[in-house]
Amino acid sequence: MEFLLYLTPIGAEIVQNINKTGYSIKENIEYCRDKDLFGYTQSDKIVVCTSNIEKSGHDVKFYVNETIYHEGVHVAHMCNGNKPLNISVKDMPLSKNKLNDVRRSSSVSKSTGQMEHEAYWMEDKPKKVNYVIKKYCM
Repeated sequence: MEFLLYLTPIGAEIVQNINKTGYSIKENIEYCRDKDLFGYTQSDKIVVCTSNIEKSGHDVKFYVNETIYHEGVHVAHMCNGNKPLNISVKDMPLSKNKLNDVRRSSSVSKSTGQMEHEAYWMEDKPKKVNYVIKKYCM
């Protein structure tokens, strides 16, 4: 798995903890093709679209790790009964760009919007991501 080459030490620890929860991590599966996404979480797996990250022209190491952090939060959501972690939105300020990403990523459900907000807020806070995975999944 190519994405493993890009992981920071905390990113590698998060991947280990995700694996311990029973989730698998896949890379560049067919769903990644012809889509503008870097990763996603589905019932029992995380998918990292490394080839899309590489083609984006952005810093590959940065976005591979950010994708692992973001999707790691969604693993914690799944372990929490597919519910938000209930961090107040006012305690999770986001930039205008990330707020647009939340709107683009979430469906009409308030719960989904809250979960996306939590994931976008934590995607640059890997220690918090590792904490919520341990708290809700282990």
